[in-house]
Amino acid sequence: MKFNLMTNNIFLSLLIFQCNLFAQESVSEGGIRIPSININAGFHDPGADLEDRFGSSFMLGVGFQYKHENNFYLGVEASALLGSEVKESKAFEIITVDDGDVVDLNGNIATVRMWERGGHGQLILGKIFPVLGPNENSGVFFQIGVGYLFHKIRIEDIGNLTPPLNDHMKKGYDRLCMGYTSSQMIGYRHFSNNRKINFYVGVEFIQAFTEDVRAYDYNMQSAYRDKRLDLLNGLKFGWTLPLFQKKDNQYYYH
Repeated sequence: MKFNLMTNNIFLSLLIFQCNLFAQESVSEGGIRIPSININAGFHDPGADLEDRFGSSFMLGVGFQYKHENNFYLGVEASALLGSEVKESKAFEIITVDDGDVVDLNGNIATVRMWERGGHGQLILGKIFPVLGPNENSGVFFQIGVGYLFHKIRIEDIGNLTPPLNDHMKKGYDRLCMGYTSSQMIGYRHFSNNRKINFYVGVEFIQAFTEDVRAYDYNMQSAYRDKRLDLLNGLKFGWTLPLFQKKDNQYYYH
């Protein structure tokens, strides 16, 4: 109860703080410093080793960026990786009967569902080139990033009636992989003169150098630490909440 009250108070304070902020600098007058919060979404197709395991995926994330007057910017972002297609058709082969089904405690066919789940965090460096935009802060951009990614098969045993797929045993089947990433993105970023419509859209390429991190694969009945190249290529859109700076170095949200 105390935790919920404290969480509500923090949320309310942040909401009041944001509602009382207002922009002072004019985006149309030239290149200015713009700290910003970005909420982004992306749709990616897999490549290389990742294509053998999963289908297309959706990424939803949040980040912070700081753009300098010269239109270079630095940022950090974190995203959740979500997918519904799992291609590992024999993920539970060792615990299936002849027809390929998993049987539960009652002798019935178990209902087992699988999804792709993961996450990606990265540091980014980019540059905005002021062409095609309404002001010097908008235009075509290019950015690079370095980060860390993980992905796994989320396994859900409906009814929890299958002991070989309990919370502990799932770790022997979920194919958890982790590793460092590099990324590139090219697109268009827009800061409107009226400060109300601010967004970016582009094409993103992610290269993840991952490996299996589970100590033992129950299905293969062996230990493994496979080196992998996992690729994600797709479209990304972000909505920007800019924080403009007054001369007294206070930041205001609009």
